[in-house]
Amino acid sequence: MPRVPALVRLVAPLLLALLLLAPVGAAASSFTFGGDNYFKVQSKGKVDPYQAPVTGTSLGSGDLLMNYYVGLFNFNLYDAIGTSKPTVGQTFDGLDYSISDQKSVLDTNFYVTSDYFRKQGPDKRHVPDSWEMAGSLVITSVSFDNDYQITLNGYLNNLAFNDSTGSAILQDLRGSDTVDFLLTVSASDKTSGKFIPVLSSKNSSTWAAMSGTISGGSGPTPVGGAPEPATLLLMAGPLAGMAAWRRRRRKKAARA
Repeated sequence: MPRVPALVRLVAPLLLALLLLAPVGAAASSFTFGGDNYFKVQSKGKVDPYQAPVTGTSLGSGDLLMNYYVGLFNFNLYDAIGTSKPTVGQTFDGLDYSISDQKSVLDTNFYVTSDYFRKQGPDKRHVPDSWEMAGSLVITSVSFDNDYQITLNGYLNNLAFNDSTGSAILQDLRGSDTVDFLLTVSASDKTSGKFIPVLSSKNSSTWAAMSGTISGGSGPTPVGGAPEPATLLLMAGPLAGMAAWRRRRRKKAARA
């Protein structure tokens, strides 16, 4: 059997120790929601997301969140992008627009609940009495992808959670200050008009489909802390061995 070089025998434990000390990233958690005809595109820049079911979770269909619904207040999309004349293919980036700044929108305007009031939720002006998660939407970008698709990116802040929630997804998300928000509005079987013309009209509306994702992590990524004693011992051995190996090589070089 070939002999393993002395340097390899010394370095291998050191590499193992360094791997043990490396920080491990937090696993991301997410859930999706939406469906056909849960969204209304309306005149004068208004959009109206109706209460929609949770459709999937990152932990699989066994998570208790699968029996819940998502609600979001109606708001004015044109106020968010700062213009009433968008064009197809145009994207508005660099926004940091809280829909809570609009007169009719409360600061907490997004919620996850098991209570299905009806499609449009209680009355669009308050969070329901029973909820698992609540927050406020901040829009960071809006893209008018084509005649029948609008994509909104942003995040939820001012997060609050039901302490007794049984959802593993929400238990993970509650470790974050904000969670990412993605919403795509697209054509449904009841869509009757192109989105920008409807939004820019004086009195018109059309149904649409929506698909959304809420995603985050289980808290900040840990940084390397103080190593445990066992890890220190694992590192000390190869370091001392490497020092001795270098001394022996110096003595051999000096005698040569």
